[in-house]
Amino acid sequence: MTLKQKVEQGLKDALASRGKRKGKLKAQCPPVDTYGAAVWQAIQGHCNPYRVGIGHCLFMSDDKREVYDYINNAGNYVDLSTYSDDQEFMKVINGLI
Repeated sequence: MTLKQKVEQGLKDALASRGKRKGKLKAQCPPVDTYGAAVWQAIQGHCNPYRVGIGHCLFMSDDKREVYDYINNAGNYVDLSTYSDDQEFMKVINGLI
């Protein structure tokens, strides 16, 4: 499977496909060591780092780590905060600090 296919699978698993949260991150992270979990954790790291699961990151296999690193690096160039409703929460937290 190519990196592009892995990322596409991860996005499909990590983003809601229907309902009012369509196109946003699912409320809960997909199961550990899946492409969806790697994408969810990477995007959440840019939206609300308080929700990133250290266990998910520690126990990722090498191919899931590749997807995580790709999405995480993309977050340096693209605003990933639009994928989460936590962006409003982070604005409040950053205003308090």
